[in-house]
Amino acid sequence: MSSNTSTPGMELFVRKIDENAKWQPHHTLVRFAGGPDWETEGYRSLTWQQYADGINKTAHWLDETFGKSVDNDTVAYSGPSDVRYAFLFAASVKTGRKFLVPDGRFMKDGLDALLKSSNCKIWLYSEGGAFSPEPGLAASGIHVEQFQTLDWCLSAQGTEPYVYQKTYEEAKDDEILIIHTGGTTGAPKPIFMNNGFWAAGCSSAGLARRHWPRGISTDSFYGRSLILAIPMRLQPGLVLINMFAVFSGTCVIQPPPDVVGLPPAIFQKLLRLNKVDGLMGFPFTIVDLYNNEETRESLKSLEFITYLGSALDRVVGNALCEHTRLNSVMGATESGGRFSLHPIDRKLWYSFQFIPEHHVRLVKLEGSGEALGDGDDSDVYQMFIDRPPDGGPSIYQCAFWNYKMFKDIETIDTKELWRPVQDSDGSTRWESVARTDDWTKLIWMAKFHAQDIETKVARYPGIKHVMVGGAGRIAPYVLIEVKDELLDKNHDELLDDIYEKTIVGHNEISAKAVAIPRQTVFLASKSKPIKLTVKQLVLRREVEKDYKEEIEDVYKRLEIGSNQTAALLNQNITPVKLCVDPKAYKFPAKTELVARTAIDVKNVMLWVLPNADGWGEEKFASSSCEGVTTLVMSDVEVWINTKKAHTATPVFSDGGGVDDGIMAT
Repeated sequence: MSSNTSTPGMELFVRKIDENAKWQPHHTLVRFAGGPDWETEGYRSLTWQQYADGINKTAHWLDETFGKSVDNDTVAYSGPSDVRYAFLFAASVKTGRKFLVPDGRFMKDGLDALLKSSNCKIWLYSEGGAFSPEPGLAASGIHVEQFQTLDWCLSAQGTEPYVYQKTYEEAKDDEILIIHTGGTTGAPKPIFMNNGFWAAGCSSAGLARRHWPRGISTDSFYGRSLILAIPMRLQPGLVLINMFAVFSGTCVIQPPPDVVGLPPAIFQKLLRLNKVDGLMGFPFTIVDLYNNEETRESLKSLEFITYLGSALDRVVGNALCEHTRLNSVMGATESGGRFSLHPIDRKLWYSFQFIPEHHVRLVKLEGSGEALGDGDDSDVYQMFIDRPPDGGPSIYQCAFWNYKMFKDIETIDTKELWRPVQDSDGSTRWESVARTDDWTKLIWMAKFHAQDIETKVARYPGIKHVMVGGAGRIAPYVLIEVKDELLDKNHDELLDDIYEKTIVGHNEISAKAVAIPRQTVFLASKSKPIKLTVKQLVLRREVEKDYKEEIEDVYKRLEIGSNQTAALLNQNITPVKLCVDPKAYKFPAKTELVARTAIDVKNVMLWVLPNADGWGEEKFASSSCEGVTTLVMSDVEVWINTKKAHTATPVFSDGGGVDDGIMAT
């Protein structure tokens, strides 16, 4: 590699900022609210000269306040969602520090663990941040200091330059930024980015030229202005300003710092106060704007829409793609972006064709389609990211610059599942299915994807949020939070209508083993709203704790309903035995049994031959639904279904070779 700083993927963003200030000092890179009275005072512009001067001023302030950095010191910051995050990030890099951005998703113990694991001794804050742990931090020995106002950063004309002299080769391994995992399943873990990682992320403009005229997923906002409806304390905020504004001429329009998401009224005002080409946001923001009659047409009129963080509702996306360029930038916190070529068929807006420079490999999981209830011809593929052939990190790929996680790793298992789709030119694109750890398993190991169901149910007008669960249970449950105006309706009638219009259709196209009963669909309490992440994804563990009693109640209701159904079958029904040969099929502790003959029963006996571990003669109560008889006990649910067996090799015998496996007693 040469040290030529004009090579895409080998440029240092702090030096590029100074270069932009030299050649286009009055060009605007950020538009932001002019103050608390922004609706009357309007929006202000941040130019390259202002940005470079403010970075220099902040860099000098860091050295004057804390002394020169000795060992790549860590500086954390929490404040309002404004451009001070970008000033501090660049100034930290110039002064030989690394910048930690806690996003506030965790409690005190989680923050303490993050600060310790990132060796952070300095905490900066500004009034009005999303969370304020300063008093506790000061008591624990962290140096807590209030940062300057935004006007202070902007009033920096004539500041002495803070010279950054390192070349790319000298600085590529220097750690510059720390972000972290969510902390929802344990202590948040820091993810360290170095200059090489950041520079590889900045290479998209060069990659777009390499793939001209096809184009890649980031080129829609080169040289364009976009509303960034994502808080600055999350990675995309820093990426848009210190990657795409710096290297691709993007102008970032920030909503007012106290705004959560992008409410329709705020969206309309931003359109009036700024030249807006596009929008970048989380899917929930785009769906909300589309569902609002006053903003739907404005949304359609944008040049482009880019969504991040999770899947966009397919119905909304299919409508928008007819009017605007719609796409997503795929990536992961620890391994960076994975850019995609644009589809030929616009209706494949949700799919990806990854560029070869990112070394993505997809491996077919044989039999996975049947296991997921989609059939043999619907096998999914697991995604891996391979180290470049030369063994070193690539100037076009972020992943292997993450030395702490992947230094000695040849391939990264993303734990993502994908399904191939064909573009109109015959090429293969990829549709995201789920993560390998996203599937919820019921008691007999049948699986369902909760987020797919949540998306369908959430389309019902007036629903705010949905959570689907049921791990280790006999059926899924659906918890629904509705808007206040729906709470005035009769709750049972409302749930009946939601069930009929959203869940019945889902049940019809899903495996019977994962069908959702009406009894397990219930409303969230107004006093206990469904808890969400900053990306508006459900905090499943937290919500399950909040609704532990209610979840138990719906399964009791399901059990009572099953018993009542069984009572209706008391007359003229012959008891039945199932005889299972353990030599032919060894059962786990919990499983699903499938016979090939549909029957109606009052009582069923499961008879297991000797040597079947942990099994004996057990009595089942039965229930019947849509021609499928369900035989239920505490450890197993048995489906008797003539249409389709849900196990790969159902083995039933009556000891005499009777194929249907049913023996009347």
